[in-house]
Amino acid sequence: MLFEASNATPIYNERLAIVLGLITLLLAVTSFISCRTCVSWLKYLGLKKITTSRGYETFNRYHIYYWWAFGVFLTSHVLVAVAHTGWPQAADPDAGIHWSILGIGALSSLSSGIVFSSCRVLPRLAAMASSKSPLSNPGYRFFLKYHTYYWGIFLSLAVVHFAISYSHAGIWPGG
Repeated sequence: MLFEASNATPIYNERLAIVLGLITLLLAVTSFISCRTCVSWLKYLGLKKITTSRGYETFNRYHIYYWWAFGVFLTSHVLVAVAHTGWPQAADPDAGIHWSILGIGALSSLSSGIVFSSCRVLPRLAAMASSKSPLSNPGYRFFLKYHTYYWGIFLSLAVVHFAISYSHAGIWPGG
């Protein structure tokens, strides 16, 4: 019985994908809140006092760690979600919604890579690995200028992915 297939495996995979997705969403929000873009928006909204508080500065100091945790959980979420849906087949009544969830999720994952590529910590990491900083490249500096817009694209796709996923499974699917 140890290696016998269980009828509970699909629901378990779906629930695990949801838990990992919620943790990934929380880490995405944490990365955003500790980002220079959010700091700029808070200052623009007249909330500069928050950004200069000792607690926020301490929280902000760990920005790179939030990104790494986000990457680990995003990868886990994707792997479990694909294990749950497989390659959606036309015979599956949920194939259409699974394709939508996987497609928007893939675009969201790709856009998170673009956000990370334009993050302030990446040039520092690259400078440690190479003698030349990527900031000396005018094309890369141009790319960095649009960091805020990349966040907008990513967050929009993540919201759509979450909305479609929630409409399909809710917060906790029943067995």
